Amino acid sequence: MMFAAFGGLLVAIGIGMPIAFALSTISIIILWYADVSMLVAVQRIYQGTNKFPFLAVPLFIFAGSLMNQADISRRLVDFAATLVGRMRGGLAGVNVITSMLFAGMSGTSMSDTAAVGGIMIPNMIKRGYDRAFTAAVTAASSTIGVLLPPSLPMVVLASYMGISTGALFIAGVVPGLLVGFGLIIAAWIISVIREYPVEEKFELGRFLRAFVAAIPPLLMPLIIIGGILGGVFTATEAAGIACIYGIIAGFFILRTLNMLKLYYAIRDAAILTGATMFVTATAHVLGFTFTFQQFSATITGYFNTADMGPLAVLFTLSLVMILLGIFLDGFAMMFIVVPLFLPTAISVGIEPIHFAMVLIMCWGLGQQTPPMASALFLTSLMARVDVISITRANLWFILVMGGILGLVILFPYQTVLWLPQKAGLL
Repeated sequence: MMFAAFGGLLVAIGIGMPIAFALSTISIIILWYADVSMLVAVQRIYQGTNKFPFLAVPLFIFAGSLMNQADISRRLVDFAATLVGRMRGGLAGVNVITSMLFAGMSGTSMSDTAAVGGIMIPNMIKRGYDRAFTAAVTAASSTIGVLLPPSLPMVVLASYMGISTGALFIAGVVPGLLVGFGLIIAAWIISVIREYPVEEKFELGRFLRAFVAAIPPLLMPLIIIGGILGGVFTATEAAGIACIYGIIAGFFILRTLNMLKLYYAIRDAAILTGATMFVTATAHVLGFTFTFQQFSATITGYFNTADMGPLAVLFTLSLVMILLGIFLDGFAMMFIVVPLFLPTAISVGIEPIHFAMVLIMCWGLGQQTPPMASALFLTSLMARVDVISITRANLWFILVMGGILGLVILFPYQTVLWLPQKAGLL
């Protein structure tokens, strides 16, 4: 039954059925087969989403929409250029740094790709960078959007797993920075080999001007992280503060927001919130059906029979999650693996926060390879180059991200759990 349900779910998503409908359809079939009342599905939808932490989802989405409409990308690009523009292949480094900064406001990889790629891809191509390399850097760096707070997948995953959103936010800081700096080093090595240009020398005056201009957008992630670390507010309250700050900064500091852009921000946030919560609601039903049918217990039994330690279990689960991430949308992969694999991870002594962070990194890594690599398809259109060429150019960045995933698995207390423990969130 477990393999039939899992296979049916993959087929449903593979033929293009919307994720929420695929999850709900398989759940209803399993409930019907088990002769369980359909009222259970309604109850699970209500109980699963009627949680205070889920209030952070629309608020963080709205905060990100506000900053997108406020046209902050150019300010962040200019600031990043003053930091790494003087190195060989500086624009590639600027691309990654900007994605790291933008991740603190957008919370999604696609927003990162569209905003940063819209500026950096034409500039890099104009300066003689290979189109495939340019698109690959942009797509790879967009992965940071799901690793650094306020990551939308983190908000949804924390609420779905019943763990602290603030703790997961803080847990993502070190892995996110490691991925960012790893991509910068890889881009620099490739740029040296290909003799890409050095952009500009460091000028203190230009740096200070760019820094001052970038302060308003940079304050948002600092407020979120600082407030959570300092115990001033919870992650959900931080989302509300971020919305208020986004409105104030957009209208009165940056002065790039107007009522029309505010309407667009509300509209975009409402659409994305509706889609996200619809998928989340149906995922709770799927999670119940998996538990009811004891699918997770079956998987746990397999690993117990194999007598595998925590590291072996986590490496095995990571490989499965990466493979699923290659063929499935990130949210679909997440909602499938949590009810199946989380009990197994906990049974061998893996911290839920550690498992969640590994899952998110597998999400990002899986989304770098077709057929579900949405960032690659978007950069393909923007750079006007085929996806296969981008994938080949992206292999070095995939290796970097895979290596950092290995470090996160091997050294959880030095990478993922250290900051949450210091902040008293674990």
